[in-house]
Amino acid sequence: MKVEIANIDKRFGAVRANQDISVSFPPGGVYGLLGENGAGKSTLMKILSGLLEPDRGRILLDGRPVAFNDPGAALAAGIGFLPQDPSDFRGLSAPESFQLGQPTDFIPDGERTRVELLSLARSFGFQPKCEALVGSLTVGERQQLEILRLLSLKVEVLILDEPTTGISAAQRITLFTALRRLASEGKIIILVSHKLEDVQEICQRVTVLRQGKVAGQISLPCSNACLVEMMFGQILADNLRPMIALG
Repeated sequence: MKVEIANIDKRFGAVRANQDISVSFPPGGVYGLLGENGAGKSTLMKILSGLLEPDRGRILLDGRPVAFNDPGAALAAGIGFLPQDPSDFRGLSAPESFQLGQPTDFIPDGERTRVELLSLARSFGFQPKCEALVGSLTVGERQQLEILRLLSLKVEVLILDEPTTGISAAQRITLFTALRRLASEGKIIILVSHKLEDVQEICQRVTVLRQGKVAGQISLPCSNACLVEMMFGQILADNLRPMIALG
């Protein structure tokens, strides 16, 4: 499935969060959406995932215009969104959370759900704690659980907003390995970030937003200086670049 965002505008009062943004995402790749805080990245992805409606512009899937009134409609079309703080129910167990959104009987088969969760998790090197409540899990564990839930719902587009914030170095390695595999299977992975090291390591192409507009698009690898200049409209002093690179 190819995703195209065409001429998207979104305004909040006097603030134009997105201004005439156009970008496309072919299948089978990991794509970065880079920009400083407030650049319009999350707003654009919330539009793509049905959390917000644009004021103007279109979304096309395989050339066909679509309109999403809510996240359920986007999910039904194969687009899953994982926010920085996963949207889950902390009083549920891991299998119960995994089951959410699934077409199922009135009384779910708990053992079958547990087996399905563990089977899918092992294929990606994840280790869910099936007996624990979601609220007791780390951010990285909750993130893995939500990725598995979205994959079980057959998403073809997986959007991750600042996914390396609050997770361990080992979880980051596991996450990036899983994302590369999903891209190799033809899925579209969109990584929303302000961290140069993340997009440089895993993305094939990056779109840079600045003040709600597309500042540039470039294939990776490229120099950090080039990305920083697109993000800020100028070349920063050398002593500031490490702060940006580390997020």
